[in-house]
Amino acid sequence: MQRTAEETAILLALLFTRSKAKRARISEKTVRHLSKRTHLRTVFLDKLREALDEIDLHFIELGRGGFGIIPISALDGAQAIMARQYLVEDLKKLKRGEKSFDDFRAEVTANEEEDEENEE
Repeated sequence: MQRTAEETAILLALLFTRSKAKRARISEKTVRHLSKRTHLRTVFLDKLREALDEIDLHFIELGRGGFGIIPISALDGAQAIMARQYLVEDLKKLKRGEKSFDDFRAEVTANEEEDEENEE
């Protein structure tokens, strides 16, 4: 019998707590095993995400496959970033037609590729 999203969230939280990790990756296989499901449907994953949020864990689908878990409280001390610090000139150029979202996309994509290279 399949477990509910709430039951699965409790098991994932228990796994995370016992690991004593500050953040963790969890495979789809582990989530399927704990939930007793052969397929992870979007509706189930959305409910699982909500259930984990309620117990202070953020559940993120990773681009490489699997999921990440991080305590929401870990972001409490994170640096605040503001558009007025980093985007004022870009927003003006966007309004004047001197920049486009393609320009911004290229910058973001280049940063992502750079981050991936640094991880390897």
